[in-house]
Amino acid sequence: MKTLKNLSIISFIGMLVLLLTACSKPETQVTKTATVKVKNTSKVDVPEDISTLMRAMGIQQFQEKVVAPDFKLTNLKDKEVSLKDFRGKFVLLNFMATWCHWCRKEMPHLQKLHDKFKDKDFIIMAVYSDREGAKAVKPFIKKSGYTFTENSGTYNSGLLDPTGRVTNMYRVTGTPTTYLINKNGDAIGVAQGYRDWSKKESFTLIEKLINSN
Repeated sequence: MKTLKNLSIISFIGMLVLLLTACSKPETQVTKTATVKVKNTSKVDVPEDISTLMRAMGIQQFQEKVVAPDFKLTNLKDKEVSLKDFRGKFVLLNFMATWCHWCRKEMPHLQKLHDKFKDKDFIIMAVYSDREGAKAVKPFIKKSGYTFTENSGTYNSGLLDPTGRVTNMYRVTGTPTTYLINKNGDAIGVAQGYRDWSKKESFTLIEKLINSN
């Protein structure tokens, strides 16, 4: 058994970038972290064009297939939602907080990404680590007008994690942190810190990932 921590060790340079483009995570309730099942020990067979795009965007690609830990959280519509509810869709799992400067800077790009692919097999799951929960998140979403967690024909994918249980499960040390999860539920890469998800390279990458399996 291996953990996401074992599979997501980043370089010193990567850590420096993270410090410059992410918000520190506030103290939260400490919970037991989950282990990740390794499906095999061979390298992931990812097309070179996808690997090139991931490198260009500073996304760390996992070298082994790992199952993204499932979880359940309450969404912005007060319904319990799990990661498995979106199996069969490509998931961009973004850990964020409404108080985080870099998360707020990233949100308009997530909205453009959502608008581009909302009719495809694609979901943006936003896990809000605000300790005030719905009291902080719901008014922020209403005022900002963001709809990137509103999905036609499926559950709202804006999720509340006030205790930090799932945030800790995914070894998140700063926000925003984004995991890319394929249609089979495998975590294939992680981006730590702010990204412009609305630029051409991002659109091309997400389109290729949606169509890759």
